[in-house]
Amino acid sequence: MHRRSLLKGVLAAAGTVISFLLARFGRAQTMMPGMGGMMEDHMGGMMRGGMGDMMGPMRTGMQLFRRHAAIRRNVTVLSDGVRAVTESDDPEVGALIQRHVADMYTRIDQDRPFAYPMSRTVPVLFQNTGRYRRQLEVTPKGVAITETASDPDMVELIKAHAREITGFVDEGMPAMMRNMMQ
Repeated sequence: MHRRSLLKGVLAAAGTVISFLLARFGRAQTMMPGMGGMMEDHMGGMMRGGMGDMMGPMRTGMQLFRRHAAIRRNVTVLSDGVRAVTESDDPEVGALIQRHVADMYTRIDQDRPFAYPMSRTVPVLFQNTGRYRRQLEVTPKGVAITETASDPDMVELIKAHAREITGFVDEGMPAMMRNMMQ
């Protein structure tokens, strides 16, 4: 019973924080202070798409957070990046994974960033699209992606992003909340 109450509290807090962030959309660049290096000041460019432009990825992302227990992820760390297979035995969840990742890669290719306050790495990846390589393979149950770079800083960013997404898959909303509060 205590676990259920705790989960309800976390989910309520997540909703409150997301609502607050969406209401304060224009000030999102101030929400990620102290990242240093490549992480500094990258949210500003994320604002140009507007609220409507970000809702597709946010919507599928939130659906995936809610259904994280139905997702499995295997990450292979490479010397120059990662290969990650993210899948679900639930066909609906597998389709959500495919749609979300394909949409994100399309946005990267079209230089259409957006504010994604639950991720500390996505804004930086969008700002450095020419510095790493992305390969997407759609599998019957999800996706397999390979992201690599020759620049050591980008390799570390790619690995940090893989860890972040794995945390989202493993923990769902609590991992998202932690990222938003840092």
